[in-house]
Amino acid sequence: MKEVISNRQGISMIILLMLSESFVINPITDPNSDIWISILIAIGITCLIVVVYCRILVRYPGKNLYEILITVFGKIIGNVISILYVLYCFYVGALVLSTFILFTNVVGLINTPKSIIAIGVILLVIIGLKYGLEVMGRWSEFSVRIIYPIILLTIPLMLTMVEAFNLTPVLADGIQPIAKGAMEMITFPFAEVITLILIFSTKSISKSKSIYKVFIYGLLLGGFVLFCTHVSAYLCLGKYAYSSSYFPIYSAVSRINIGDILQRIEAIIAIIFIMSGFVKIAIYLLAGCKGVAVLLKLEDYKFIVTPLSIITLVVSLTTVSNIMELNFHIYYYNYMAILMQIIIPIITLIAVEIKCRFIEKK
Repeated sequence: MKEVISNRQGISMIILLMLSESFVINPITDPNSDIWISILIAIGITCLIVVVYCRILVRYPGKNLYEILITVFGKIIGNVISILYVLYCFYVGALVLSTFILFTNVVGLINTPKSIIAIGVILLVIIGLKYGLEVMGRWSEFSVRIIYPIILLTIPLMLTMVEAFNLTPVLADGIQPIAKGAMEMITFPFAEVITLILIFSTKSISKSKSIYKVFIYGLLLGGFVLFCTHVSAYLCLGKYAYSSSYFPIYSAVSRINIGDILQRIEAIIAIIFIMSGFVKIAIYLLAGCKGVAVLLKLEDYKFIVTPLSIITLVVSLTTVSNIMELNFHIYYYNYMAILMQIIIPIITLIAVEIKCRFIEKK
């Protein structure tokens, strides 16, 4: 079944995919005063990675990455790599769901059983996926129209509490922490847009020639928000408080107090995370379901959405029970992400270019 979304909807999905849990938890394991440099470098490098993703799609119009892998590498190798991506999608989807549960349980529904929160979220995700990509695109566009203005209004309020010396001295610890932080930001969350080329083909966007524009604009807009919010939070909290807080942006916003009138507005962070987190979980499960459909040669993925979503729910509840366990998974996720987000796509692009040029010569 053909599913088409507009450029704006595609950009909105990319923005929400990047925000989600990276908007509340700290994506850099050991942040220092050069955090702003790490984020800027990460955005720049990810722009190049995104060009690789788009080039792969453009070379095979109308096919997503799963289909391209099988076409380029053959059934055996292509299916093996596709299985890796399917496992990657469901694993990360389970981690995002775990983050969603833990955050909600800590800052809001303290006495609510985690299983109840998880079941509620997964039911919404199943309903969204049953309606398909177009509905997810419309919901993403609607969410961004609400989230973006809220964030742009919140950042100046955070800046009223900043201590400029928190970003000094520059390069005090050398280049290594900057490079490490940049790599962590690339794998989580910027290069997570790899998930969308598992879902999208060039024909999934109403203006297929704009596929580069959609991905680059989405990356830059999402990157701008993360840069502003994390740097503002670091300026407000300082190195120790920022690195020791499980939810640094939430902690920074909770300190906003202007004239004892405007205060206790940290609930907006929870709202943003809920809206974007729902989309991110849905995107990962959609990518996983589409992969299973390709591997099993199914015409439609929708009838496998429910059982696979339930499996993801069970994995989430059984593998992560607290924030320390979540951080453990995120630490090792970075190594897996380098393979899935960078190494395999680059190898795939090289293989695609060789095969396409060989065909063109014929």
